[in-house]
Amino acid sequence: MIDSHAHLVMFPESEQDDVLTRAAEAGVGMVLVPSTGPEDLDPVTAMGARWPGRVVTALGVHPHEARHLDDGLKRRLESAVRTAGVVAIGEIGLDYHYDLSPRETQREALRWQLGLAREAGLPVVLHHREAWVDFLAVLDEFPGLSGVAHSFTEGAVGAAEVVARGLYVGISGMVTFPKGDNIRDAARAVPAGKLLVETDSPYLAPVPHRGRRNEPAWVRLVAETVAKVRGAGLDEVERDTDAAFAALFGSV
Repeated sequence: MIDSHAHLVMFPESEQDDVLTRAAEAGVGMVLVPSTGPEDLDPVTAMGARWPGRVVTALGVHPHEARHLDDGLKRRLESAVRTAGVVAIGEIGLDYHYDLSPRETQREALRWQLGLAREAGLPVVLHHREAWVDFLAVLDEFPGLSGVAHSFTEGAVGAAEVVARGLYVGISGMVTFPKGDNIRDAARAVPAGKLLVETDSPYLAPVPHRGRRNEPAWVRLVAETVAKVRGAGLDEVERDTDAAFAALFGSV
């Protein structure tokens, strides 16, 4: 099983080996770790070499940090994406909930990073919150894009929108929440070949661990709920999501 989105860098460095060990003991053999901005770019970049075959990385600037995407950071990203273990550009996107960066700055940062992904021949890991119309509009400026809309919350209709654009859908621990009907609807609707599971650790711990620090080992609980809502076996969901991950990010 693969956790397609976990912020391992947000765990204390002294605990990261133990987190990955617990994941492996739970049958989670691979974790994709995204960066969010200038502070974690270097440590995330190094993780692929530190845990080859267990960790792959995505490098990018989260919309909260978009105001920091100056020429210097752009050069750092352009260099870092050539590092072994980097399989995507991310986490990038739009987030209008907190507006920690101005909205136009977020859109400009997203466009630049989508262009970088195209130049580098890499897929993208996409974040969106309360920015759906603008999110789709920017994506439509880059036809043929490959990537995943992670921690998806836009229901079955929204899932169809992103799948129609050739994207994958990432389902997080919110699928286990009592009020997560929209996410369960999306998990039910996405074609098997376009579905990924994730934890978004250390956030969004699934039931029965809500309120605790999430970690990659618990992606199995996400997959179990996805299997239930799809009327499928856990083995089938594991096989399909692993295959989808390999198809999107390469045979890692």
